[in-house]
Amino acid sequence: MKQARPSRTTTLRVLAALAALAALTALASCTMVGENLTGVRFKDDGPTSCIKDCNDLYKSQYDDEQKLHASNVDACQSLAQPDKGDCLVAEDARHTAVMTALSDAKIECQNNCHRQGSGTAS
Repeated sequence: MKQARPSRTTTLRVLAALAALAALTALASCTMVGENLTGVRFKDDGPTSCIKDCNDLYKSQYDDEQKLHASNVDACQSLAQPDKGDCLVAEDARHTAVMTALSDAKIECQNNCHRQGSGTAS
């Protein structure tokens, strides 16, 4: 007894279903483009990681400013008396302004972490 051959339409349907299944599997497990194609970094851990990045950047800039401030104060200390006082006052004002700017930038950076992905369609 001979077995019946499957019809062409049945064979095509099975092949199409297998191809669709293979394509879905490939798409689900494959990154089609790099994460930073648009220049926006993608991280699964969201705002927490972003805030840590802000804090790390602030710490680095804070440390650099502290070193620069100490170096500038040392340079002021080596000046003669009338210039030393003016230099120290100017350095203190510069340092205070930079520290305020760093603090404001840190807060703005952290606030931007909370706004990520919350764009509007207007």
